[in-house]
Amino acid sequence: MNKEDQRMMSMRLSRVLEAIGVNRYMMDRRRRTWLVRETMATISSQIKNINYITYHIGSQTEGTTTNGMESDIDILICLKNVPVILDWSDWQQGRPHLLVVKTGETPPQHCCLQRLGQDQPLPETQVVFPSDVIDSEGRVLHTNSLIEYQEHPRSQGKVIVQNGPSRSWDKYYDFVIAYHCTMLPDECQFLFRRPRPGHWPRPCTLAKARRTGVFLVPQGYSDSPSRQSRCRSTALHVIQDDQHYPQSRREWRFSTSMMERLLIFDMNIVQCKTYVFIKILRKTFLKPIVGDRLSTFHIKTAMLFTIESYPPAIWRKDNLITCVIYCLTTLRRWLKINYCPHYTISGVNLFSGKLFRFELQILANEILKMISENFSCILQIQMDDLGRRMSPISRHLQLCKTRNMVHTKTNLILCRTFIANLESIIDRIVNGNTYSSCLQITKNLLGTFNIKTPIEQEVVSIIKPFLYARLASLEASKCIYLGQPITEKTRYLYSLSFDSDLLSSRLKFASMLYCIGQYETAANCLTDYEGLIGHAVWHLCMCVGRCPSIPGNAFYDIYSISYTKDMKNTVLCVRFTHPEMCCIPKHLVYELFRTISDVDKQERNPEELYEWMDCAVIDCVPFLYYMQYLSYRQLNQQALKNTACQNLHKYAFQDSKGYGHYDTVFNILGHCYELENWIDKAWICYKNSLKIYPRNNAAKWHVARLFCNAVNNR
Repeated sequence: MNKEDQRMMSMRLSRVLEAIGVNRYMMDRRRRTWLVRETMATISSQIKNINYITYHIGSQTEGTTTNGMESDIDILICLKNVPVILDWSDWQQGRPHLLVVKTGETPPQHCCLQRLGQDQPLPETQVVFPSDVIDSEGRVLHTNSLIEYQEHPRSQGKVIVQNGPSRSWDKYYDFVIAYHCTMLPDECQFLFRRPRPGHWPRPCTLAKARRTGVFLVPQGYSDSPSRQSRCRSTALHVIQDDQHYPQSRREWRFSTSMMERLLIFDMNIVQCKTYVFIKILRKTFLKPIVGDRLSTFHIKTAMLFTIESYPPAIWRKDNLITCVIYCLTTLRRWLKINYCPHYTISGVNLFSGKLFRFELQILANEILKMISENFSCILQIQMDDLGRRMSPISRHLQLCKTRNMVHTKTNLILCRTFIANLESIIDRIVNGNTYSSCLQITKNLLGTFNIKTPIEQEVVSIIKPFLYARLASLEASKCIYLGQPITEKTRYLYSLSFDSDLLSSRLKFASMLYCIGQYETAANCLTDYEGLIGHAVWHLCMCVGRCPSIPGNAFYDIYSISYTKDMKNTVLCVRFTHPEMCCIPKHLVYELFRTISDVDKQERNPEELYEWMDCAVIDCVPFLYYMQYLSYRQLNQQALKNTACQNLHKYAFQDSKGYGHYDTVFNILGHCYELENWIDKAWICYKNSLKIYPRNNAAKWHVARLFCNAVNNR
């Protein structure tokens, strides 16, 4: 391939990668979405005084993935209750500590963790947990087996797959539990001490990297003689002699995940395209040979060393193929010498315990074949339909159309991810809390804990309106129950909640007005709210077990412009908890008791994902029509009442299309027919509701009521 052909191929590959989502806009979109999720989880943990921090690491947060790559979600849960220290001088009174212990025999990138007392700077002499071990020098060591076999609520009843320090019971998620050390061990300062050309990483990135600290993950050395030995003992006796205790169970591995994230964020767009394309090559051509034992981390390491070694001028889109060759050459050189260095930690061979010697040569030959055949294999790549799009018959307009479709699909995925996480965080913060505890949580969000970064400020601004809505509804329900008037303070809280999504908080306010008998005010509000619904609004329900709707193009046009406007054009379902019972129409109270039988409970597994079933949940649009019907009925405005009922009927049988809480829509429509004394129609509605969802459905109560009334009226 001559230089001109290589240049043309580079330009085409660059355009195709942009079309499948490897462009600055989409990468920033991915990164921001996952960083917001991470920040939400952190803030909710702070509010609830939970002693761990959640990090989203890997390709999703890096933005170095595509839809076709189907990358999993890597979650690192960092335990904060026990700090890890490198030196006795870092010990603080009142907290138990873990001291990093290394000897001349300690494997590279690994250490042991010795338990220290919390009252005095002295080592523990007695084991704290049954899994602890006392070594030959009398030190109490915290083994990795305690964390490794801890159960997660979502893993119940599922097969747990372990891969290194990560555990997974879902093909889309990998979980790692770790400790954090704020200081970098000597071997983790390799990046800052070894000779480098100096142009990359940039000084500002290095300065940030120095402050990231290091994680300690529960994984023993891969080449340990006892690697295959698994300690699964649950005996309660204390292990006093570690002679036969597997060495790998005492070892913890250093992980510089946050440092690596900063380095990936420091890549320019051509470097990111190179990295993503090589990951596609690995998954398509190398994974069938050795599986994931040649991992994305090996590719990442080769990429980082290549960027550091070659001048910045080479990273151009018309030189993309050459950049790919340079990176593959780096990887191939390591395969030939059976040594892959770690970019940030000294003395580590990343091939150790991963690949057999005969496989190294096979992989090296496969890479050489790709390069020598001028990457003709690209046309065979099915992932993201990349091969067909690289074909000469593929036109520029087709690539533009592809890019728009990929942006649309990816935006949909990211928006659902964001909103699902938002609802989960809100429920985690406020569910089961009293008014006073919710008030304290809101005060915390107003500034009693440390908000440092702009993204933290943005997350707090997103969460607060939802908390105000729950707080206002709790206070109003309490006042209604006690027969007291709604205070101005409560009304003010409702007004603050209107900045959440487009409708749900407003409808909670209208529902409260109806429940205190202010029917005309409620009707006027509902008329105003109805005018907010337009083509650019996405009616979204993210409750597990319910089908989410698909937004229209008008929503994407707005969503693609500004990330912060997502909630202003999204309509979430309205959710009432048990303490808010007095703020909802009486018929909807039945929805709080949808779970009746043991069979219903069995369907709610795992329970954590179906907590919404303990609430009264309804989609905004049918709830608006229902509230209009009830309000106009109280005001004796027959025409408007009939129109609202017709709108609800049309929504149930035509517009809803099975999305969201379809069963509840039929339940409230049945109530409208009951109030009109159309019992036969009401019966049909409840029957349709049970046909859709025969379990965990409040329609059972309504059928029982109608049957009881029919018997009593005979």
